[in-house]
Amino acid sequence: MNRNMPARSSYRLSKRLPGATSLIIAATLLAGAVWNPPALAQWQSDTLYRVLEEIEVTATKNVRALSEVPGRVGVISSEELSLTPAATMADAMRNVSGVNTSSSLGFYTMRPSVTVRGLSGEEQSRTLVLVDGVPINNTDSGGVNWNSISTANVKQVEVYKGPGSSLYGSNAMGGVINIITRTPVEPFSASAGISYGTFNTWRSNLSLTARTSDRVSLHLHGFLTDSDGYNPVPESDRSETDDFTVPRYIQDAGLHSKVTWTLSELAEVTAVYDYFQNERGEGTVIVEPGMYRKFDKNRVRLGVRGERNAFRYSLNSFFQREDYFRVSERGTPGQNYSRFNVESDRDDMGATLDLFHDAGGTHAFTGGIEFKVGSVDGGDFYQTSDDEVINRGKMRFLAGYLQDEISLFDRRLHVLLGMRYDYVTFFDGYFRATEGVMFRGAPLAGFNDDNIENNSWSTFSPRIALRYNPSDFINGYVSYARGFRASILDDLSRTGIFRGRIKIANPELGPETLDNFEAGLELRPFWRLSISPTLFYSHGNDFLYFVAREMPDGSDVWRRENVSSVRMGGAELDARYFVSDALTLTASYTYYLSEILSFPDNPELEGKELTYTPRHQARAMLQWRNPIADLGLTAHYKGSQFSSDDNNAGNDGSPEIDAWTTFDLMVSRRFFDSFSAAIQVIDILDNRYLETIDVMSPGRMVHLRLSYDFTR
Repeated sequence: MNRNMPARSSYRLSKRLPGATSLIIAATLLAGAVWNPPALAQWQSDTLYRVLEEIEVTATKNVRALSEVPGRVGVISSEELSLTPAATMADAMRNVSGVNTSSSLGFYTMRPSVTVRGLSGEEQSRTLVLVDGVPINNTDSGGVNWNSISTANVKQVEVYKGPGSSLYGSNAMGGVINIITRTPVEPFSASAGISYGTFNTWRSNLSLTARTSDRVSLHLHGFLTDSDGYNPVPESDRSETDDFTVPRYIQDAGLHSKVTWTLSELAEVTAVYDYFQNERGEGTVIVEPGMYRKFDKNRVRLGVRGERNAFRYSLNSFFQREDYFRVSERGTPGQNYSRFNVESDRDDMGATLDLFHDAGGTHAFTGGIEFKVGSVDGGDFYQTSDDEVINRGKMRFLAGYLQDEISLFDRRLHVLLGMRYDYVTFFDGYFRATEGVMFRGAPLAGFNDDNIENNSWSTFSPRIALRYNPSDFINGYVSYARGFRASILDDLSRTGIFRGRIKIANPELGPETLDNFEAGLELRPFWRLSISPTLFYSHGNDFLYFVAREMPDGSDVWRRENVSSVRMGGAELDARYFVSDALTLTASYTYYLSEILSFPDNPELEGKELTYTPRHQARAMLQWRNPIADLGLTAHYKGSQFSSDDNNAGNDGSPEIDAWTTFDLMVSRRFFDSFSAAIQVIDILDNRYLETIDVMSPGRMVHLRLSYDFTR
């Protein structure tokens, strides 16, 4: 785990690639196209327009055309992703309207958060993330390690906006993101890529696929990342004698492996093993090796599915363990210096059985049961004393659901009726700190509880939606859905230091619910142009929200509490114009209004907006495939937002976090059929911004990537 930090400490922003470099490399790629044009036939037969128009999604757990889904679904295809300038999968999600990505350090963010529909930008636990239909949110924090998902291994991303709890239960309160990985389609294929760029960043990946017969296929994908990193502390916050602040480095390694064996039409078995190791420096070195975090993640999935006539089934089981390790230090050597290691084992396991029956084309019934258990066993172990802080807890989820999709009038009218019942139990909670653990003079031992009280609750999550397609030029939908989210283990059982203040556990937390109403249209004035407006309104009860509480000594602590009610409303507008078969323009605008309506225990927060939820977001994207080179250009605007629950503003009266705009570019070119090169420029104008109150984005980042396809 130790690293040679002094070498990284001496690294400074001056080593970043100059902005002119990106223009030189881009010009070189374009010039190279003149002497080696690609095969026009392949380009003309594989246009972006045709790929996007043929997309089918699994938003209802059944494969449906987008025009048959009574709700708003955002889709990123692999073809579209290949033209998107994005350093990570979380960055690529910025291009979907209604999605709020919080990655304050850009590429260097340890745990990016991707949320849907204005539900507090740093709360990943309100948006469920699936990989091939299986959840990957952990029960302890509700989070997802987006850095473990390689964009090169993604076939399609589906974002279902609005509550998906009628199918998926907890964590799906705001929406569901399903990431579908690649599957083998040829007898054998192999590809490799390597890139180098700003901050001495190296990235590489290798993919191998094989279909040994019609029955057996194998897919392997691995990737590595190493970067010196940068110093995110704003210059104004650094002192002249600040020797402790250093760049935040990265060392990542990941492996995705999948084997599929078709025994018969009633039994196709899929086994998946994923491994991810992630070490990231926190930018502070008081005593070597300094502060850093490390995530070791192992994930296993075993699935069986089959069908006969009008019946289908799918059985999935999974186990996921994330071993979290952090070195934390405070003070000054020889004076008040202290260091402790945070170690936490986060386990999640479960099984889901889904049953499908197509009743003559009019009704499509889907039903299922789900069982899941999540646990945490963690602690802070001091290296400068014998002190320790221990926390444990478990949660169990039992659920059943039923859904009917009804198609009428020659499939022009689609009605969806769904209901799910969830029973959730929190148990085996434990917290203990030794007397020597102090925070601002207060002993954490005052919160010890060797047997935290168990807690159980249950809820129904209904959904009713209707979509009507009277013609190819206009169609629309209306829907009502209830979402819910159980609390996370970290809030139920752990008391400790959180963002510089004490966070107190609250084992009495209940679940939060959200009633969502929305309506949307799909307008196509002519075949190349589509316009999709959406209006939505949500009312939340017992909303879970961090609030500051004053202690008897006058200091503040944070505590998660059930806010009585909140409201969230907004509008989305998406437009896509196919200028030609190869040139596509896409734009979207999202407006949010999220505020606390009623909070009797803390009335001064009533009328305040939810944190990290900008009122305005906008995106624009140009994607152009042509015989010379492929081009992707994106623009992102994120409005101002609050970082504190009381909406405190800066000295000038403006919100704490200002609005920002960035532009990203990617130019790629294939040479000699098998070899390709690409230049990617993130934040072209070097507009360094704050997405949280204390860290700056990395600014302009330039990467040159070379790839080779061994099977072409």
